[in-house]
Amino acid sequence: MSKVRVNLANPSELCEIPGIRKSQAEAIVRFRAEHGPIKDANQLDEILGGQPLEPGARDRLDFEPAAMTAPESPGA
Repeated sequence: MSKVRVNLANPSELCEIPGIRKSQAEAIVRFRAEHGPIKDANQLDEILGGQPLEPGARDRLDFEPAAMTAPESPGA
């Protein structure tokens, strides 16, 4: 099972996280563009409206900060 780099992933890649819908993926991208990298799963929960991620989803997340987070990764 591969990890999803939350601070670099485009909306399609974010939708690979169990339970993340397209509208939520777009909210993540918007948040990154306006506020910078997402720090951790707790902050991600807040961005998603306080809804906890599906069981096992947190194991797929990588929050390694990007030097410069773009709204979408190259080639998106």
